[in-house]
Amino acid sequence: MNKYELYVVAGFVGGIARGLSSVIKKRKKGTLGKFNYSYFFTTVFFSGILGGIAGALAENSWKTAFLAGYAGIDFIENLYKSSPFAKIAQAD
Repeated sequence: MNKYELYVVAGFVGGIARGLSSVIKKRKKGTLGKFNYSYFFTTVFFSGILGGIAGALAENSWKTAFLAGYAGIDFIENLYKSSPFAKIAQAD
């Protein structure tokens, strides 16, 4: 495995860790509601994909790639929440 593949995998794992941590946090708060497995696995999968991209862009070490994957998903999530699209999705 070359270093770029390692960065993508580390970023993917970071993205998955971010997706799982948000579910655990909501479950502890009691705000999880009805659990939708297809939504959960889709979200975690795309978190991993975007984390892998962030990890590949942060080609310093596997640790940096992991953190880029974790933080990159958080950045994208907050960007979405502040966009007009989030307000439209909540209206439904």
